[in-house]
Amino acid sequence: MNASATFSNLLLKHYFNNDDHAGIGDASGLQNSAAAGSVYVRLCTDAVAPNASTIGTETSYTGYVDNGVAVARTTGGWTVTANAITNAADILFGACTAGTASILYIELWANNSGSTEADRIAWVELTLDSGVAAFDVESGITPKIAAGALTFTFV
Repeated sequence: MNASATFSNLLLKHYFNNDDHAGIGDASGLQNSAAAGSVYVRLCTDAVAPNASTIGTETSYTGYVDNGVAVARTTGGWTVTANAITNAADILFGACTAGTASILYIELWANNSGSTEADRIAWVELTLDSGVAAFDVESGITPKIAAGALTFTFV
């Protein structure tokens, strides 16, 4: 499937910035939500399957908040350009008070209660190519993804 860059960006802005997308169906198009809500960023310790039907294992170090960190569906949460979204602000996870974890993947989720592939929006392997390198968490570490460091590209 191919989509125009303009359409792709409008679609991403509708989903991640809660923007209207005029002209879909009728002149008013797809309208924003009354309350923007959030998408959720989760840290994972193992590989997600290349076939995209298997979710990763969410980390479980002591201090991590299960089901991820809420990031607003606004321009304050995500920047949309060139068929990609990038975090507009720092994303802070719970401080590790016990245990360890090797964070290898980050997943984006539509909600903080889902646990199936149907609720997962996207994932990225942490490498220098993704903008964020894989990292280890141990007691005293508070994982943080700096503003502008995490990018999900939709093709």
